[in-house]
Amino acid sequence: MMRFLVAGASAAAVEYIAFLWLHFLLGNSYLVISQSVSFMCGFVVSFILNKKWVFKSDGDSKKELTRYAILAFINLILSNILMQLFVNKLSIVFWFSKFMVMALIAAWNYVVYQKLVFTHKT
Repeated sequence: MMRFLVAGASAAAVEYIAFLWLHFLLGNSYLVISQSVSFMCGFVVSFILNKKWVFKSDGDSKKELTRYAILAFINLILSNILMQLFVNKLSIVFWFSKFMVMALIAAWNYVVYQKLVFTHKT
């Protein structure tokens, strides 16, 4: 669990910093682009750390990446919807909205990763 938290925090830091930087460059009009690009940056870091370090998976990398990418795509859609809701409908400041969305997505990923994404050959 501790490795999952460290890996998650590392991926979250990459994603959050990329989001802030992109938002600074592009502005609120490009919220979905900033959200999506930063999400993909975190995706790369998260997959590598979870596969190699957290779950020490020796399963088929292509299959795991496919399952991971499907979950990430669902997470991306959900996070974009939540960001739009929080920022544009509820008027929550963008930086706090991003933090809340990341926390919500992370809350359920551990079980999904463990049960459906990373496997061990037996």
